[in-house]
Amino acid sequence: MDTPSKIYQEGLHGEASTTSADVTVPAPSSPETLARLFPTPRLPPSVLAPARLPGTGPEATAALLKNLKDNHERSHIFFNHFLFHNHAAHHLLALYALGAAGPVLDAAYEDTHLDHMRDAFVAPESVTITDENFTDYLGDDQYYNAWLKYFHRVVLEPGATTTSILEKYLFSDRYNIRYPQQGKQQPQMLNRFMEILLHPIIHVGYGAEFGLPGLIAEGLAWTACHPAGATTLVTRHLFELQRTTPVSDLERQEPKWMPESGSRLRALNILSLMRRDPRFPSKLTGKLEYGAMLRALGELINKYAEMWDCEIESEGDLERCLEEVAFVGALMYGVGSWDGDEAEYRADFFTAHVITSALFLPSICALVSRRSQTLLLRAHFLTSLTWWLARGRPGFPLKEFVASPLPPIPNNETSRHPNTFPGARRTPAACALPSSSSPYAAVPNPWYPILSNALVHPNEHLCKVQRALAHFNTLYGHREAGFAVEYLSKDGVDVDPEFAYLDGTVFLRVAWLTGAALGWVGEGEENTGVWDYQEFEKAAVEEMEMAKRQGMAPI
Repeated sequence: MDTPSKIYQEGLHGEASTTSADVTVPAPSSPETLARLFPTPRLPPSVLAPARLPGTGPEATAALLKNLKDNHERSHIFFNHFLFHNHAAHHLLALYALGAAGPVLDAAYEDTHLDHMRDAFVAPESVTITDENFTDYLGDDQYYNAWLKYFHRVVLEPGATTTSILEKYLFSDRYNIRYPQQGKQQPQMLNRFMEILLHPIIHVGYGAEFGLPGLIAEGLAWTACHPAGATTLVTRHLFELQRTTPVSDLERQEPKWMPESGSRLRALNILSLMRRDPRFPSKLTGKLEYGAMLRALGELINKYAEMWDCEIESEGDLERCLEEVAFVGALMYGVGSWDGDEAEYRADFFTAHVITSALFLPSICALVSRRSQTLLLRAHFLTSLTWWLARGRPGFPLKEFVASPLPPIPNNETSRHPNTFPGARRTPAACALPSSSSPYAAVPNPWYPILSNALVHPNEHLCKVQRALAHFNTLYGHREAGFAVEYLSKDGVDVDPEFAYLDGTVFLRVAWLTGAALGWVGEGEENTGVWDYQEFEKAAVEEMEMAKRQGMAPI
């Protein structure tokens, strides 16, 4: 079907959906069913997945499950008819993993989300989705409730496992290229899984990490409602469909330094080559340009993505590729948002999803085959490249970025980014280590205040970003400057000299800048909510105003 709501179709540009105000609320699930969908969270399935911080006990778990069940029953997966995502579950689980108390979880749900949620409603004509009509209702958010019922049956079927479900619905040929020769609509479920800023990865990833079948069902229903448009080229890239477009003049204009077809490179070298390639734009892409950019440059983007040395055949391959993805995310979002020590930090909203979605790759990969691990990581990398390009493919001035001292050592006086919290400085006792006057006695570990501020900040994305950065710091914070050059130089291409300065402090530096940009609310600062939307935010506002003038109020 693929007739989704407005803003996001082909890069925030398409036709608006309309829904009658006369909607039917779905019948509630039984307490027994909800208990099976939302059991007590389990430990993560992989040591590479994030560990959980100590919480306050059973009251926090009770608050989490109560709110997850309420959100599951009460709300649509998009909170308006512009396909803006319902982030309530993401917010709750990130806070829970960071050790939030029950009252914080209740307030996060009730005060941050409930006031703008779109109520759940029965699909048009009370459609029942089956294996036989699976492709008939793809890409239409009006059928979310029907998809949710379908995936309820899937996850609650006796003998079903998360592994069998993900292998079938995300990675099998049948649910991606069911009709490779007939010219019919393809299911393209892995493509849809990457659409609209990688949100289904996050949702299903939470289900995999916490052992929550209800999140798996919601995430796959969400995936089925997503378009399979211009946002990614996953199906073409990974499932060997025959090309339908001629080679463009742009593709023929290859730089002389372009590696030969079939080259296998590390991810950071691919970013360097794409930064050098004059065929890519270096400006922010607006809503009318985004889909056009991907249609014009899609095959070229695919060509670079295919170079990534990512064929998972062993645990070592998986660990190497996951580390590459973590540093790619930190660079695209963290360093790409930085315009120098004297400029405001932009905290780019779109590339932030590259780093937050990467957090869930270990949990999903722990449950699927080597082939599916390869497909997932390649799809994620390809999609990350498209969003980085949309944001103007910002560079990585690492020499300057890492020149400032790390918190809690005070920064240069000319810097816009102080390394200290607002308000009065703590006064440690004389016996405090290493001394009462040391900044390390006042702030022994900057991650503690970073995460505690994320716990009480009302912005639902901040805790997700900080949790991801903290976890990657745990895994890779030991990397010393020069480590990247050592392995990048093996690819036989010119290595960006800036990568000589990349080290494991990048995660802490980015987390500190992000926390400061959004406001240290736990220390008395106001919530700035300053994520950088720029052209896409302007486009969304324009679309909303137009919809209001046309009488298309969200339900």
